[in-house]
Amino acid sequence: MLYYHRFAQLCLLVGVLLLQASDGVGNDADIKGFVSQLKKNNLEEKRKASEQICEHAKNGEGDFSGYVPVLVEALKDKDPIVRGEIAEALGYIGLEAKSAVNPLRALLKDNIPEVRAKASFALGGFGEEAKDATQDLIKLFKDKDERVRASAAASIGEIGPSAKVAIQGLIGLLSDRDPEVRLNAVGSLGVFGAEAKVAEKQLLNLLKDTDEGVRGQTAETISLAKIDAKIAVPALILALSDKHPNVRSDVTHALSTYKKDAKAAIPALTKMLKDADHGVRVHAAEAIFAISGDSKDILPILIDGLKHEDPFVRGDAAHSLGEIGSAAKDAVAGLRKLLKDDNLGIRVHSAEALIKIDKSLLKESLPILIDGLKNEDKTLRIEAAKSLGEIGSDAKEAIPTLKTLQKDKIKEVRRVADETLKKIQTK
Repeated sequence: MLYYHRFAQLCLLVGVLLLQASDGVGNDADIKGFVSQLKKNNLEEKRKASEQICEHAKNGEGDFSGYVPVLVEALKDKDPIVRGEIAEALGYIGLEAKSAVNPLRALLKDNIPEVRAKASFALGGFGEEAKDATQDLIKLFKDKDERVRASAAASIGEIGPSAKVAIQGLIGLLSDRDPEVRLNAVGSLGVFGAEAKVAEKQLLNLLKDTDEGVRGQTAETISLAKIDAKIAVPALILALSDKHPNVRSDVTHALSTYKKDAKAAIPALTKMLKDADHGVRVHAAEAIFAISGDSKDILPILIDGLKHEDPFVRGDAAHSLGEIGSAAKDAVAGLRKLLKDDNLGIRVHSAEALIKIDKSLLKESLPILIDGLKNEDKTLRIEAAKSLGEIGSDAKEAIPTLKTLQKDKIKEVRRVADETLKKIQTK
């Protein structure tokens, strides 16, 4: 919810899938116990309980719906650590705890900077429901503490278009001395789309910011703000020479959104097909296809990437080939081999790609996606479920497994499972 930092989104997505990390175990009995501890006088116990509540809420574990009044009351605790942890937890709980919006607004005036930062962060978790807090958050743009300014800037973006009155304030933060403040301000500006065009001059200057995260996010925001291609494309082409590979990847992605209007970038992007960084090569290939619609020159690179010893390269290449679709039919043989890869994350990406390239390959790919639903990694469960939703009614074989995910301990997994089942069961 807090920092934007897109930084080679595809690589990060595949990277998460490859981690195969297990989720923490959380249940309603644990939460009941932690909430009970909040009511005790022992300060150490209250602090530990508030930290555990925050951690469970962050991971989407357990049902907090019946405990919201107690948590809201804890926002008045004398201890700043308890106030801050509970504020953050309520932000993660989100709309189920929307009654906390006004109490959290009150904490924006807390005398402890960390509490103000966590309260402003939390308000972003309620999205548009927190729109009445917009002016309060704008006031925090001048807070002496950089953490407060950064979280206030990020929350404006989470509230969304209804907070457009904050645009000028966000533009002011683009020159903040703290890079995280600048990063969150430029990220939130992107939420306002074309209305952020008023920041055109500042955004173009930020492509040369000293912080690589800010430079990368700026490229993304330039495309979201729909800065005129005649101005944006030349500036982005210059930014392709950035020394940081993640920034180069972000810039290629931004250029791809301009499609035919970015044809002047094709020569530079073609050179990047030989970039030392595999992520940059993949994103350059994607951008060339998005701009020109021509996959001839990039297919050999992506197909070769399927055989790379680095699992990240294999995963990125598989994903990109799926985005190309039927024009990537020459990659089918390589992708089918990856259905037996040692890593389930890569197998899932390969199955997704095969279905997008040739729907007749659904029968052999579908079992891989269903296996993904059963994986201990929540990100992989979500990814597999979303892919099944795109397939629609032809993925009926997955219904029993998806129904088990409706009771998953992770809220986001449950939500995606519900949506996927609706798509599959719709006639």
